Amino acid sequence: MGPAPPPDSATPIQHLVLFRLREEPGPEVEEEMRRQISRWVGLPGLRRLRFGRDTLERADGYQFGLLTEFSDSITYADYLVHPLHQSFLAWVLERPFDVIRFDYPITERTSLSEPGVD
Repeated sequence: MGPAPPPDSATPIQHLVLFRLREEPGPEVEEEMRRQISRWVGLPGLRRLRFGRDTLERADGYQFGLLTEFSDSITYADYLVHPLHQSFLAWVLERPFDVIRFDYPITERTSLSEPGVD
């Protein structure tokens, strides 16, 4: 079950995840992650989806980053229990990943600069 929506469930949610394998992952790991994550395109309420590998080695050994943005906390909670996300989560948990998750609402206070907004 996902987290309870915040009091203002209409507020968009930013969800960030960092992944670190204890041994250097081969290209097949990145490609499998990308394959599974790309299947999320079109999920209800998913407004932004980005996935990439750290190239500057400034992430304390975390090799991959995932950024998602949801239109509101209800669609974010739905995503957490969606079969495609659950399948990816099971795949991750079967491997020796260290994972950091970070979620926050997208508000005037947290959006310091937005592209195309003056």
